[in-house]
Amino acid sequence: MTPESLRLRLSFLAILALLAFGVLAARLWFLQVMSSEEFENIAVSNTIRVIYEPAPRGRVFDRNGHVLVDNRESLVVTVDRFTFDTEFEEDEQDDLVLRLATEISRAGRLTKVFEINGALDDPRYGPLDAVPVADDVTENFEIVLAERADEFPGVGTVIRSVRTYPYGDLGAHILGYVSLLSEEQYELLADDPKTYRRNDEIGQTGIEASFESVLRGTPGFTRLEVDNVGDPVAVLEQVDPIAGADVHLTLDIDIQALAEKELVAGLAEARQRETDDPNDPPFKAPGGALVVMDPNGSEVLAMASFPTYSPSEFVHGFSEERWAQLQDPNNHQPLHNRALAGIYPPGSTFKLFTAYAAMNSGVIGPRGVLDVRTLYEDAGTYIVPSCEEEVIASCTFRNAEEAIYGPVDLRRAITVSSDVYFYYLGDTMDRADRFDREGIQRSAQLFGFGAPTGIALPGEGVGRVPSPSAAEAAGEPWRTGDSIVLAIGQGVLGATPLQLANGYAAFANGGTLYAPKMVKEVVNPVTGEVLQAFADRVLDQIYLPRSIRTPILEGLLGVTADLEGTAHSAFFGFPQEEWPVAGKTGTAEVVGQADNSLFAAFGPNPNPEYVVVAIMEESGFGASVAAPAVRRVLEPIATNSVPAVRTIDDLAELSGTIGDDGDDVDAENTEVESAA
Repeated sequence: MTPESLRLRLSFLAILALLAFGVLAARLWFLQVMSSEEFENIAVSNTIRVIYEPAPRGRVFDRNGHVLVDNRESLVVTVDRFTFDTEFEEDEQDDLVLRLATEISRAGRLTKVFEINGALDDPRYGPLDAVPVADDVTENFEIVLAERADEFPGVGTVIRSVRTYPYGDLGAHILGYVSLLSEEQYELLADDPKTYRRNDEIGQTGIEASFESVLRGTPGFTRLEVDNVGDPVAVLEQVDPIAGADVHLTLDIDIQALAEKELVAGLAEARQRETDDPNDPPFKAPGGALVVMDPNGSEVLAMASFPTYSPSEFVHGFSEERWAQLQDPNNHQPLHNRALAGIYPPGSTFKLFTAYAAMNSGVIGPRGVLDVRTLYEDAGTYIVPSCEEEVIASCTFRNAEEAIYGPVDLRRAITVSSDVYFYYLGDTMDRADRFDREGIQRSAQLFGFGAPTGIALPGEGVGRVPSPSAAEAAGEPWRTGDSIVLAIGQGVLGATPLQLANGYAAFANGGTLYAPKMVKEVVNPVTGEVLQAFADRVLDQIYLPRSIRTPILEGLLGVTADLEGTAHSAFFGFPQEEWPVAGKTGTAEVVGQADNSLFAAFGPNPNPEYVVVAIMEESGFGASVAAPAVRRVLEPIATNSVPAVRTIDDLAELSGTIGDDGDDVDAENTEVESAA
């Protein structure tokens, strides 16, 4: 090696050494100067512990001040997952879980090993979380734990506020439920000022969801300085939790109980009926809905959906088996709010809106094809003139059971539910050049069909209003037969029970379409101050002069009062003179199933205060099932005899009470329990 090459190599090594020392110096400078504040914060955080204190959720009340959703304290057993995972071998973990389940059960709260293991294995809890493994434990266990803490390292108890439902399952679909945040929900709420933490609860459905920001309180916290073993040294800051605000609904819990009871009773009666033809589908009556509202503002007084569920089940969490049962289609979707989201063909209840369309567009009137009093011959069958291939399936359309009504005008056509009369209206509006081909569709939309009603509940169905223009835009044909079946509320027309009730409410009040109102006000739970009041919200003002409203109303009044009315037998003996009811039966065909039974009514006329709509799936004629159920709801209202429903606590006390009139008490108790 020459001296020059040796000198070159040494120079290269010297440069490498200088670079290495430079990197070390830069790193040292970064750690000591640039990151000093960061490491100081980390060091401080190692001596600071923040303990969060959840705030109780706001309560939910009905219109009369009855508490529908409340809070109670639950003593919860927790296991520190870090301690459990790092300080115990697998066999020691099994032993701890077995001893823990045994002691909790001995103290009075039956707890199984697989329940604790299931909680500890839940992926929603992180490696540093205190995992709740049993709730509603007794104070006896807390005493045992205090005396034998060394036997249960990492095990503790906390007091948690949980939801309680004084009226049991009543109004479950309206009230909704709370459950643990999903990871997706947590990410969305990471910056929420009310400080959501993983494994917090959140409203998932109903009022609990739509008023989550109001009902959820602001958590409190305590910042503690702790020593190297985690023991508190000093309290640095303490902020008390602030309870959530209370929500007062328009709901009347007594009417809600009545509506749920009669809905269930109507479906049960339908299942007992036999079809006239053994080849017809059976009346399975798996579910339905019943809505009660005040048309003057569209305040919802009751909204029943069956089958239903118990929101209290969500307080303790579900087993996978139970969750699968609730999701199983064979159980007819108990979590599904049929009143709000179920979409059904309205059948003949839609004839009110077809009649309005015919009068409003001039088909019925001085210059129309018919006058209000013009008699049209109903021979039981309507044959489409010049019929070729422009109609669906057939050129002939018939009344239900091929009934023949003879000469009918508009009033009598509504009262007896003459399909033939309305077939003629639908055909005329579809094909006559001087009338609006989409008059029925435009009228339906005026009354709120095919659009959300705007109620303050999540998950509302929109429904369907088919039209020639929509069909053409989709590249599909629209035939005269489509307009004919639309006129009697059939075909692909679909509406929710709430939409149908709100449409009837707009007609009943004289033409004002309101957004249905479920919440009256939000109130501070401490001061009673009204934080937010909800006024009536007008969506549209419908042209409804007396010349149009009166003949339609007279036809609807005849449905219940006239001897030929389709609901006359259902309302026989009802106090019509003091409390006149207008209504319309509906029987909607469903392919491959028994017909759906519908009835819509309002009263007392001429100044209605109540609208009631019932839809019973696969239950037969509207006059046979839905109309009697609505009558049983309206009659106690009309006679001021709606039963006062008791809370669960009242029922528990009553069940153990035997007085001089013990038999009467038991009978009354049984009746209220069936309603609840």
